[in-house]
Amino acid sequence: MRQRLWMVMGATFALMMVACGTPGKSLPMGASTQLIPAPAKLVSEPVRVAVVTFEDVRADKTAIGRWQHYVESQVDRMVPLEGTAAEQISGFVANYLRLAGFQVTKVPSREQVSSGSADVVLTGRVETYWNEAVAKLGRTELISKNRLVITLVNLADNSTVSSTLTGEQTSTVVTFDLGDLEKLNSNALAQSMARFLGDLRVSERSLKTN
Repeated sequence: MRQRLWMVMGATFALMMVACGTPGKSLPMGASTQLIPAPAKLVSEPVRVAVVTFEDVRADKTAIGRWQHYVESQVDRMVPLEGTAAEQISGFVANYLRLAGFQVTKVPSREQVSSGSADVVLTGRVETYWNEAVAKLGRTELISKNRLVITLVNLADNSTVSSTLTGEQTSTVVTFDLGDLEKLNSNALAQSMARFLGDLRVSERSLKTN
Protein backbone atom coordinates (compact mmCIF):
# COMPACT_ATOMS: atom_id res chain seq x y z
CA MET A 1 0.00 0.00 0.00
CA ARG A 2 2.73 2.43 0.97
CA GLN A 3 4.69 1.60 -2.19
CA ARG A 4 1.63 2.31 -4.32
CA LEU A 5 1.10 5.62 -2.53
CA TRP A 6 4.68 6.69 -3.26
CA MET A 7 4.24 5.70 -6.90
CA VAL A 8 1.09 7.82 -7.19
CA MET A 9 2.80 10.79 -5.52
CA GLY A 10 5.82 10.43 -7.80
CA ALA A 11 3.62 10.30 -10.91
CA THR A 12 1.69 13.36 -9.73
CA PHE A 13 4.92 15.29 -9.15
CA ALA A 14 6.19 14.35 -12.62
CA LEU A 15 2.96 15.57 -14.20
CA MET A 16 3.25 18.85 -12.32
CA MET A 17 6.78 19.32 -13.63
CA VAL A 18 5.61 18.67 -17.18
CA ALA A 19 2.70 21.08 -16.77
CA CYS A 20 4.68 23.89 -15.19
CA GLY A 21 8.18 23.35 -16.51
CA THR A 22 11.26 23.11 -14.37
CA PRO A 23 13.32 26.27 -13.90
CA GLY A 24 16.18 26.64 -16.35
CA LYS A 25 18.91 29.19 -16.89
CA SER A 26 18.83 32.87 -17.78
CA LEU A 27 19.67 33.69 -21.39
CA PRO A 28 20.74 37.27 -22.23
CA MET A 29 18.97 38.36 -25.42
CA GLY A 30 19.56 41.54 -27.38
CA ALA A 31 17.93 43.68 -30.06
CA SER A 32 19.94 45.26 -32.85
CA THR A 33 19.25 47.42 -35.90
CA GLN A 34 21.99 45.42 -37.63
CA LEU A 35 19.51 42.53 -37.85
CA ILE A 36 16.83 44.47 -39.75
CA PRO A 37 16.54 46.07 -43.22
CA ALA A 38 17.62 49.72 -43.08
CA PRO A 39 14.63 52.10 -42.96
CA ALA A 40 14.15 54.75 -45.62
CA LYS A 41 15.67 58.15 -44.84
CA LEU A 42 12.93 60.39 -43.48
CA VAL A 43 14.80 63.66 -43.26
CA SER A 44 16.62 65.77 -45.81
CA GLU A 45 17.52 68.44 -43.24
CA PRO A 46 19.21 67.77 -39.89
CA VAL A 47 16.73 67.25 -37.06
CA ARG A 48 18.24 66.71 -33.62
CA VAL A 49 16.39 64.22 -31.46
CA ALA A 50 17.12 63.56 -27.78
CA VAL A 51 15.95 60.05 -26.85
CA VAL A 52 15.18 59.75 -23.14
CA THR A 53 15.47 56.29 -21.59
CA PHE A 54 12.03 54.73 -21.69
CA GLU A 55 9.93 53.91 -18.62
CA ASP A 56 9.15 50.22 -18.12
CA VAL A 57 5.65 49.83 -16.68
CA ARG A 58 5.47 46.02 -16.95
CA ALA A 59 4.78 44.04 -13.79
CA ASP A 60 7.94 41.94 -14.24
CA LYS A 61 10.72 44.24 -15.36
CA THR A 62 13.44 41.59 -15.30
CA ALA A 63 12.26 39.02 -17.85
CA ILE A 64 11.68 39.64 -21.56
CA GLY A 65 10.74 36.12 -22.60
CA ARG A 66 11.22 32.39 -22.22
CA TRP A 67 12.39 29.28 -24.04
CA GLN A 68 10.21 26.29 -23.32
CA HIS A 69 12.10 23.11 -24.09
CA TYR A 70 10.47 20.08 -25.65
CA VAL A 71 7.82 18.34 -23.50
CA GLU A 72 8.00 21.37 -21.23
CA SER A 73 10.67 19.73 -19.09
CA GLN A 74 12.70 22.93 -18.77
CA VAL A 75 11.98 26.64 -19.19
CA ASP A 76 14.85 29.08 -19.72
CA ARG A 77 14.27 32.73 -18.93
CA MET A 78 15.19 35.51 -21.36
CA VAL A 79 16.75 38.62 -19.83
CA PRO A 80 17.94 41.83 -21.53
CA LEU A 81 21.45 41.77 -22.94
CA GLU A 82 21.87 45.53 -22.39
CA GLY A 83 21.08 46.34 -18.77
CA THR A 84 17.30 46.64 -18.54
CA ALA A 85 14.48 46.18 -21.03
CA ALA A 86 13.90 49.95 -21.02
CA GLU A 87 17.56 50.66 -21.81
CA GLN A 88 17.62 48.00 -24.53
CA ILE A 89 14.53 49.34 -26.28
CA SER A 90 15.68 52.96 -25.92
CA GLY A 91 18.99 52.05 -27.53
CA PHE A 92 17.22 50.32 -30.40
CA VAL A 93 14.95 53.34 -30.95
CA ALA A 94 17.94 55.71 -30.97
CA ASN A 95 19.82 53.58 -33.52
CA TYR A 96 16.71 53.21 -35.68
CA LEU A 97 16.29 56.99 -35.79
CA ARG A 98 19.95 57.38 -36.77
CA LEU A 99 19.39 55.02 -39.69
CA ALA A 100 16.39 57.14 -40.71
CA GLY A 101 18.64 60.21 -40.92
CA PHE A 102 18.16 61.92 -37.57
CA GLN A 103 20.91 63.34 -35.38
CA VAL A 104 20.36 61.47 -32.13
CA THR A 105 21.62 61.78 -28.59
CA LYS A 106 20.54 59.45 -25.78
CA VAL A 107 19.99 60.80 -22.27
CA PRO A 108 18.90 59.11 -19.03
CA SER A 109 16.19 61.69 -18.18
CA ARG A 110 14.28 64.64 -19.62
CA GLU A 111 16.08 66.99 -17.24
CA GLN A 112 19.43 66.11 -18.80
CA VAL A 113 18.54 67.48 -22.23
CA SER A 114 20.70 70.59 -22.31
CA SER A 115 19.36 73.83 -23.75
CA GLY A 116 19.92 74.19 -27.49
CA SER A 117 21.10 70.59 -27.92
CA ALA A 118 17.93 69.17 -29.48
CA ASP A 119 14.99 70.09 -31.68
CA VAL A 120 12.81 67.23 -30.49
CA VAL A 121 12.67 65.26 -27.24
CA LEU A 122 11.39 61.67 -27.47
CA THR A 123 10.14 59.80 -24.41
CA GLY A 124 8.50 56.41 -24.21
CA ARG A 125 6.80 53.79 -22.11
CA VAL A 126 7.21 50.01 -22.42
CA GLU A 127 3.84 48.36 -21.82
CA THR A 128 4.58 44.95 -23.36
CA TYR A 129 7.86 43.33 -24.35
CA TRP A 130 7.91 39.55 -24.70
CA ASN A 131 9.80 36.96 -26.75
CA GLU A 132 9.02 33.28 -26.65
CA ALA A 133 10.31 30.02 -28.12
CA VAL A 134 8.24 26.88 -27.64
CA ALA A 135 9.81 23.58 -28.74
CA LYS A 136 7.43 20.99 -30.15
CA LEU A 137 7.89 17.73 -32.00
CA GLY A 138 10.02 18.52 -35.05
CA ARG A 139 9.76 22.31 -34.78
CA THR A 140 10.13 25.37 -32.54
CA GLU A 141 7.57 28.16 -32.66
CA LEU A 142 8.86 31.70 -32.09
CA ILE A 143 6.99 34.89 -31.27
CA SER A 144 8.12 38.41 -30.44
CA LYS A 145 5.78 41.23 -29.50
CA ASN A 146 5.89 44.69 -28.02
CA ARG A 147 3.59 47.55 -27.15
CA LEU A 148 5.17 50.98 -26.81
CA VAL A 149 3.82 54.45 -26.13
CA ILE A 150 6.07 57.10 -27.68
CA THR A 151 5.72 60.85 -27.19
CA LEU A 152 7.55 63.62 -29.05
CA VAL A 153 7.91 67.20 -27.85
CA ASN A 154 8.90 69.78 -30.47
CA LEU A 155 10.94 72.34 -28.55
CA ALA A 156 10.33 75.15 -31.06
CA ASP A 157 6.63 75.41 -30.19
CA ASN A 158 6.15 72.82 -27.39
CA SER A 159 3.73 70.85 -29.57
CA THR A 160 3.48 67.13 -28.86
CA VAL A 161 2.84 63.95 -30.81
CA SER A 162 1.93 60.73 -29.00
CA SER A 163 1.39 57.26 -30.46
CA THR A 164 0.63 53.80 -29.12
CA LEU A 165 2.45 51.22 -31.22
CA THR A 166 2.39 47.45 -31.41
CA GLY A 167 4.79 45.12 -33.16
CA GLU A 168 4.47 41.36 -33.49
CA GLN A 169 6.44 38.80 -35.47
CA THR A 170 6.16 35.00 -35.59
CA SER A 171 8.30 32.29 -37.12
CA THR A 172 8.75 28.52 -37.10
CA VAL A 173 12.19 26.91 -37.15
CA VAL A 174 13.39 23.31 -36.87
CA THR A 175 15.62 23.79 -33.82
CA PHE A 176 15.96 26.70 -31.42
CA ASP A 177 18.76 29.21 -31.95
CA LEU A 178 18.88 32.38 -29.85
CA GLY A 179 19.97 34.37 -32.90
CA ASP A 180 16.68 33.58 -34.63
CA LEU A 181 14.70 34.97 -31.71
CA GLU A 182 16.93 38.06 -31.48
CA LYS A 183 16.29 38.76 -35.16
CA LEU A 184 12.54 38.31 -34.68
CA ASN A 185 12.65 40.60 -31.65
CA SER A 186 14.53 43.25 -33.64
CA ASN A 187 12.05 43.06 -36.51
CA ALA A 188 9.08 43.39 -34.14
CA LEU A 189 10.62 46.54 -32.65
CA ALA A 190 11.39 47.83 -36.15
CA GLN A 191 7.75 47.22 -37.10
CA SER A 192 6.63 49.52 -34.28
CA MET A 193 9.15 52.19 -35.24
CA ALA A 194 8.22 52.02 -38.94
CA ARG A 195 4.59 52.61 -38.01
CA PHE A 196 5.61 55.52 -35.81
CA LEU A 197 7.72 57.27 -38.44
CA GLY A 198 5.18 56.49 -41.14
CA ASP A 199 2.75 58.90 -39.49
CA LEU A 200 5.26 61.76 -39.24
CA ARG A 201 6.62 64.49 -41.47
CA VAL A 202 9.44 66.98 -40.95
CA SER A 203 8.41 70.62 -40.77
CA GLU A 204 10.97 73.30 -39.93
CA ARG A 205 13.08 71.06 -37.68
CA SER A 206 9.99 69.70 -35.98
CA LEU A 207 8.08 66.43 -36.35
CA LYS A 208 4.37 66.66 -37.08
CA THR A 209 1.67 64.13 -37.87
CA ASN A 210 0.74 63.64 -41.50
